[in-house]
Amino acid sequence: MKLHLIATAEDVGTRIDVYLTKQVQGFSRTHAQAAIKAGQVTVNGKTVTPHYALRIDEVIDMDAEEKPKEISMKPWKEGKLDILHEDDDVIVINKPSGMLVHPAVPTDHESLAHALLAHFPKIAKVGEDVTRPGIMHRLDRDASGVMVVAKTKKAYENLKEQFQMHDIEKVYTVLVEGTTPEDSGTIRLAIGRKKGDGKMAARHLAKDGDKEAITHYRVEERWPRATLLTVRTETGRTHQIRAHMHAIGCAVAGDPLYGTGRPNRLPVPHLFLHAGKLSFNHPKTGERMSFEAPLPKELQHVIKGLEGNHKSQ
Repeated sequence: MKLHLIATAEDVGTRIDVYLTKQVQGFSRTHAQAAIKAGQVTVNGKTVTPHYALRIDEVIDMDAEEKPKEISMKPWKEGKLDILHEDDDVIVINKPSGMLVHPAVPTDHESLAHALLAHFPKIAKVGEDVTRPGIMHRLDRDASGVMVVAKTKKAYENLKEQFQMHDIEKVYTVLVEGTTPEDSGTIRLAIGRKKGDGKMAARHLAKDGDKEAITHYRVEERWPRATLLTVRTETGRTHQIRAHMHAIGCAVAGDPLYGTGRPNRLPVPHLFLHAGKLSFNHPKTGERMSFEAPLPKELQHVIKGLEGNHKSQ
């Protein structure tokens, strides 16, 4: 299937994946995203990401299969969930490190989304994307912690608005390499995707397509080679904490993407980024609810090791 299209005034601001589903009959959003990620779609001759927002007169070209291979959403019955809370409207879970939140390619069969479908099949049509049933936000595969999932369409829309209005409080425990410049601070750097290496860039001067990102941090403990932080985010950009910490010279410990190349890296088993607390208003009752998940044992051992080494010096 080959297409050559030009964005009109009505298309301005529309995501490229959504735009393609409107232009091609029977072409699902999942199909569109697969084609975009495979590099089969360009805007003004350049590859883009599925969330790219169109501008007027941009030229869209696509050379893709008529029916790209679907991402299977077969329930993952063996997938275990650590459920912190469940009622008629929401599910709150503690995601372990190593679990993918939702599939990105057809070969992804074991994710949080697949496990949710096995335990809560009725959420299959909740949300805007069948590959993210009821899922309101995400954590990186190697990150851990609290997440909220909507069980109904009304709950989804309510929580979506809370996220958009920054009414959701997200608190993280983060260990970084080195030391932060201040005991507490706010990082306000726009974030956009870099070309070619999968990283996000935090920039002082925003480029087209960059999005506002705000991260607050407070130092809890300092050691010679590392600093333990409590981090709060106002926005929820891809790799926000990781990109922001890297930008101020303190990569998150165990980060294979932003921390590579540093000598004497900290001995951590995986990314030290844990969503320890999540607070939101219940979508039906309006009651303010807060949920916490303890730091995983393997990360607790890292802290004990740092404390022990410091005492022995």
